[in-house]
This record gives sequence, C-alpha cells and structure tokens, in this order.
Amino acid sequence: MYPSVPAPMPSGSPRRRLDAPRALTRADRLQRLLQHPAVELAIILLVVASIAIVVFEHSVEGGLEVGGALWWADVLITLVFAVELSVRYAIAKKKRRFFRRYWPDLIALAPPLAGLRFLRLLRFLRLFRVGVLLSRRLGTVRGLFRVNVREVWVLVSFLVVLVVASAAALFLAEARMFPSFGDAVWWSAHSVIAAEPIGPLPTTPIGKLVVAGVMLSGMSLFAVFTGVVSATVIDRLSGRREDWEMDLDEIEGHIVICGYNAGVPSLLHEIAADDELGGVPVVLVNELERVPDLADTHLRPELVYHCRGDHARLEVLERARIGRAARAVVIADAVRATVQAEDRDARTVLAALTIEKLNPRIYCTVELMDPANESHLRVAGVEAIVMRNDLSGRMLATACRRPELVSVIMDLVTLHRGETIKYVPGPAVPRRFDELIVEEKRRTGLLPIAVARGGEDVLVNPAPDYEVRPSDFLVVITGSR
Repeated sequence: MYPSVPAPMPSGSPRRRLDAPRALTRADRLQRLLQHPAVELAIILLVVASIAIVVFEHSVEGGLEVGGALWWADVLITLVFAVELSVRYAIAKKKRRFFRRYWPDLIALAPPLAGLRFLRLLRFLRLFRVGVLLSRRLGTVRGLFRVNVREVWVLVSFLVVLVVASAAALFLAEARMFPSFGDAVWWSAHSVIAAEPIGPLPTTPIGKLVVAGVMLSGMSLFAVFTGVVSATVIDRLSGRREDWEMDLDEIEGHIVICGYNAGVPSLLHEIAADDELGGVPVVLVNELERVPDLADTHLRPELVYHCRGDHARLEVLERARIGRAARAVVIADAVRATVQAEDRDARTVLAALTIEKLNPRIYCTVELMDPANESHLRVAGVEAIVMRNDLSGRMLATACRRPELVSVIMDLVTLHRGETIKYVPGPAVPRRFDELIVEEKRRTGLLPIAVARGGEDVLVNPAPDYEVRPSDFLVVITGSR
C-alpha cells in the first residue's frame, strides 16, 4: 500500500505565487547587464587605457598625431563611454541622481580637439569610477572608498580649480616659458602634487606669486587629504559609521531578509545558487552596524543592500521598499543576545504581520522558535513557516535512527551539492502518477515525489493510480547540478 501523506502547503495558487515572477522590463535587463562583473571589468580596462593614452601623449614630444592609431583609440574609447552613459541616463529612474553620480564621467567626455589638448587631462576624472567599481569587489575594504564622500569631492573640486586657475595665470604671465595652455596645466598639476615648483621657475612678479600660492595650497591640500583619509580608515575599522546607502528607492521585485542569525549566510548561499533568484537584489534589514563579510556566499556584492534598523518597525520596512518586494524572509533574530526566545518570536510575528499588511501579495517565509505562535501567522496569510527547534530536533532524531539519511536530506535541500527539490508544471493531459514517474525520469531525469493541487495539501508519494491534472504541480527531485 502506498501511503498518501498530507503536508502543509502555502496558501494561494502556486502558479500565481511562485511560478509567475515579475517580468523583467528592458530597463531591468540593461541595468543587470551594466552591473555584470564582466561589464564592470571592461569599464575599468577602458579607463586604464584612456589614462595610459593621455600619459603617453604628454610624455612623448609632439603628442599624438591626428589620425594615428592611438588617436583613433582615444576617440573610440570616448564613443564607448558616451554610449554607456547614454544608456545609463535612459534607464535611470531619477535623472538628478544620474548627474550627481556620473558628472565626472560626463566632464571626461570632452572631445580631443586640436589646440585643446589640456582637455584630455579630464580623462583622469574617470579614475573615480574605477574606485567605486573596485570597491564593490574588495569586501571589507570597500567602505574605505565610500566614506567622507563630500569631503573628498570638496578637495578634488578645489584641486581642479587651483590647477586650472594657476595654469591660466602662468599662461598669460609667462608666455615664453609656457607656449601652450596644456603645458601650463601640466606644470601646475605637478607642482601642486609635489608642493614645490617642478621645472623652470617663473620670472615675472605674477608668476612668482602664483608659485607661492601653488606651494602653500599643495601643502595644505596634502595635510587635509591625509587627515580625511586617516579619519576615514579609523572610523571604518572601528565600525562606528553606517554602510554606504545604496539606491533602495530604485529597486523592486527584490528579496527582503529581516533579522540576522548564523543561518543567514547559508540562506544567501542558496539564493546565489538558484537559477531564478541568483540575480535578484537582496535587502538585509537588521540592527547590525556592519554586515559581516558575505564573500563565501558567492552573492554578487552589488546585489546586496543593507538597511539598518529594527525590522519590526514600519518606517524601516518601508525604507526597505517592502511594498515593492517579491519575497520576504523573517529570521529569528539573534542580534540582541539578551532577548528571550518568546520575545524573539514576538518581534518576528510583529514583523511578519506588518509585512503582510504592507504587501498582501508578497511571498513571506517566517522562522519561529515556538510552535504556539504559528496560528497568528497562518491567520495573517504567511505562506511558509519553519519551526527552527522542531526542525533541528527532527534532524537529530533522524541522525539517531539512520545517520546516513542526514546526508540525503542535506543533498535535497542544498542547491550546490547533490540533488534538490523544485516545482514543475503538471502534464498537458491527465495522467496516472505511476506513469508520470517513469515518463519524467526517462525524458527529463526528474523524479516526481509529490503532487500539489491548487490551495490544497501537498500529497507526498500518492497512490499509483492517483490522477495528476494539468492544473497540478509536480514536486520533483532534480539531477545533480
């Protein structure tokens, strides 16, 4: 006899809730493409190439010949950046933010016109984008690139104004020494950085006054910049500053993970390994000052957002754009070590109820400590509830009976090792369950183990003659990844 064991199933239609994610728009696809690591690496290489061309042009006497290979390479790189920035502007949801973020790159697009060679020095502004892109790949060091941004931009702006102004004064007062404005800019930049005049000294009173100003400004800028960097490093290493605030108001269809405990890295690892969820942004809502290093989860850093605050508070969930999220996971929070288990469940239930109220269509998964609190979540419409202690106890009991079964269970619930379980649509025409087992195994390698029918219970291992309808879903074991 083949037992038919009912198992709780999430409320609502599986086809609507699970198998119909929000369709990606063209802007979404372009955004994901521009955030792909390969595209970011290509941008970094193009920036380095453009800087190398500028350095070569000002190092070789006579510069680049118009029509030469390097000249055309510079033009081509400029066109690539122009197209890339145009695409970013077209898909940007907030145009003002686009200009605030990419104004150095826009200035660096100045065309390499004859007689205006100094404009090519603006290519160095692209180095700021390299710093931002590299910061996403440097783990704990990335915060060093993103703290005290306003102070750094003030220093950079003052440096640019100082170099251009002193170069203009020298070009007018020392025409014999600086026959072109580009030479004056190059001399001013070198002298400001070195905090002393590099090369020949001006002879006119105005030129001498400019040299004195350049020396004093160079020393002052170096001292201020050193102080800003030192304060930034100390502040970040001490963990007192909040992480970089990303564009939470621009994402949708994302996953919100409320709370934090030791199981979150494993959760993120499984999300990263999933074919459907691997490219979806993840918002971590917790009270940690800094999120621990998640490099081992293999989740792309640019997809991880940190929203610091109490996940049971309405304003914090709204800041995480819970109303536009597709999925939410409420963790039995362990940040507050002194909180009792019942209080942890109380915050979990409050957070879940608030999430369901703000977004009734969200697919919500909740981790509880005490089974007595399950009824509150069922009434609220929470789709999936995991009893942490109950699950752990059952796994331990299984290990006591047959230790090797633990490895089998772990294979089934882990994407990056062995087999796993997933939903697939039912047959095109009604079929017997035993026929589907043979057919699916032979045709696709999948092994059906259960049938999900609408909002009813999932039938695990139904009878051989159980009729599977086209509207049903099959729960199958997939092959090794």
